[in-house]
This record gives sequence, C-alpha cells and structure tokens, in this order.
Amino acid sequence: MSILPDWAPNVHPLIVHFPIALLFVAALVDTIGLAFKGESMWKNTAFLLYMFGTLAAVAAFFAGKQAADSVFLATEANAVLTNHANMAHYLVYFFGGYTVLRTIFFFSNLEGRTGIRAVMYLLGVGGLVLVWSTADRGAELVFKYGVGVAAVGEAGTEVLPTSGSSETSAPLNNQKGGWTWKPTRAAAWKSSLSTYGTDGGLNTSIQDGGEYGDVLALTTTGDPTILTFDFPMQTVQMDARLNLDGFTGSIMFVHHVVDAENYNFVSVSHEEMKIGRSENGDMYLLESKPFSPNGWNSYRVVADQTHFRAYADQLLVTHGHGDDPGSGWVGIRLNGTGTVLLDFVQTVSLRGEGMTEGMGEPQTDKETPSATGAAAAAKTPADSGASAAADSTVHDH
Repeated sequence: MSILPDWAPNVHPLIVHFPIALLFVAALVDTIGLAFKGESMWKNTAFLLYMFGTLAAVAAFFAGKQAADSVFLATEANAVLTNHANMAHYLVYFFGGYTVLRTIFFFSNLEGRTGIRAVMYLLGVGGLVLVWSTADRGAELVFKYGVGVAAVGEAGTEVLPTSGSSETSAPLNNQKGGWTWKPTRAAAWKSSLSTYGTDGGLNTSIQDGGEYGDVLALTTTGDPTILTFDFPMQTVQMDARLNLDGFTGSIMFVHHVVDAENYNFVSVSHEEMKIGRSENGDMYLLESKPFSPNGWNSYRVVADQTHFRAYADQLLVTHGHGDDPGSGWVGIRLNGTGTVLLDFVQTVSLRGEGMTEGMGEPQTDKETPSATGAAAAAKTPADSGASAAADSTVHDH
C-alpha cells in the first residue's frame, strides 16, 4: 500500500513546503528575539526552527533528486531543472553549515554574545535568498511547464521545422538553436558531416521503416566510426529515433566532441546504457544501468553544464554528474557489426548559446575536462580506441 495519494507524482511536493515555511518563520522569530533580548525563549525557538528547517531541506533535496528522475521534461524545462537542482544543492550546504555553527554556539553558551548573535542573525536572513531562489525555480517547473502535473500530460519529442533545402539530406538549422537531420537520401549527406575513424566499413542505404516511412540504414563491419555534425554547442538536448535489432555492439550519442579521443557520450548496447566521457582514448563512466532496446526506441540525451541525463521512450535510464565540458561538436559513434536504422537526429540548444551559422569549429578556448580523484589515479595510456574492446575499457568515476 502506497503512502502517496493518487494525485501525487512523488513525495517531493508533499514535503517541499516545510523547509520554506520553517526557515522563513525561523528568521521571523529570530528578528523578534533581537527586539526582546532579555527573553531567551525567542532565541531558543529560532534555533530549533532553523534546525528542523535544515533537516526538512535535506529531505526535500533527496526527494527532489528522485522526483527529477521520474519525469520527462519539455525541452525548455531542462535548464530550469538544472538551475533548481544547483540552487537546492547550495541551500543544503549553506544551512547545513549554518546549523552546525549555531548548534556549537548554542551549547557553548556563546550565542548570546552581541557580535556572534548579530553575525548569525544576518547569515540566517541572508540564507533566505537561497530559499527564495530555489523555490522560485521549482514553482516555474510546475506552474510554467507543468512538470509533475498529470493534467498537462507528457512532453513529447517534436521534429522541428528547418530552414533551407533538403536536397542533400544534410542536417539543417532549426528554430531552437540546433539542427535537425531527417535523412531522405542514402549517401548525399556524407559531405556535410565529419568522419573520425574509417568510413570505408560503413555502408548506407534507404530502407522502409514501417510507420516512420523511409529511414537511413547504417551498416558497419566492426571498425569504430564517429559522425559529427559540425555545429559547436554548449548545452544540448539531443533526440533520436533508432532501431538496433539488427546491430551487435554499441552506438554512442557523442557530444562536446573535440576529436576522436576526447568527447562525452551516452552509450547504448543490448545490455546496458552508460553515461561517461572519453579522455585521450580512456573511457570514464559516470553511471551505467541495465537496458535492452527493442524495435524502434526514441532516445533523448541532455547535457546541461554539469548535469547529464539519458532517456529511452520518455523514461530516464541514466543520470550522471561531471565537469562542465564547455563547447564541442555533437554526433553518433558506431562500434559493432550489423545495421542501425535511423529515422532522425535532432539537437536543441538548451540555453540558446554555442551556435554559429553553417559549419563551424568547436570552441577550444576551454580545456578538455580532466579526470580527478580515483579516476586520475587509475588512468593509463590507451590507444586510439580503434578496436571494439576499447568501449569496454572503462574507469568508474
């Protein structure tokens, strides 16, 4: 038996108002306590309210992480979710530290000293800016984009209109700062994309995709090949519809590509879906989850600053966090044998930046993110990743 009411998509909306109320009331009581310095009741009550408000904020934070993984967002809501999550992260750390300090001063009988009292009061009131900012972005997700609201329905994937000619079947700029690729010819598009690896083992044709009409068939013989659409992007949502039934190996949605050995990726095979990055040929995993594609699947990859999410058929499969990769190209990487059927690939710039007109070069003023911690200690020289085994040579991050 679930403790959640039928209307609630998750537990987050049931508890998120408690930290807001408790922390604001704590500041109000603390203000009253300054006016009545001789009455310790106000100061003690404010301390308890801040403590319970902080505990409620921690609970809301973890409930929010679970809630974010349970919904499929409209394109415009992705950047808002990232901002909301970041602000919540800062809020928890701020009030966690604040409560620890106030607890130390409370039990050391130092809180009554004028200087300490004034500093802690100002810090508590100042922290309400974080509460307000976090709540504002959460409210925007619900009231502007309908996130978690059953009556609004699920956000779908729209193949956007493009400008220009499709005679070459090349990717074309769309109205949301990205590009749309809906192949209609077997090979005319090749001159519009950059290839890393050997494309001699890649054969292309147009096949009947059933309900999706004519689709592109990419048939490989085993040599890894990266195809990039050379429009540099910073924050990106990548949508694609693929059929992997006739393919053995892995296909990657690569983004922030600098060269053949440095890029971020979402890897899909018949066993799992992985989020990670390749650095000088070494692959570092951010998260891996079991996954088994079947027939036609719609995929979405979101890379927004330090947040990376991957969906299949509007359900989140993997969610990782890492360094902000800056700017780079976007594309697909094939490593295996057989045929991948591709209906379309589309990107959208989540924050409206990182795009240039026509073909471009990736912005290289920002260094490729480097490995840290255990990953850096485990890093060893690797080859160019030309063999299929390279995809399985990974380091957990």
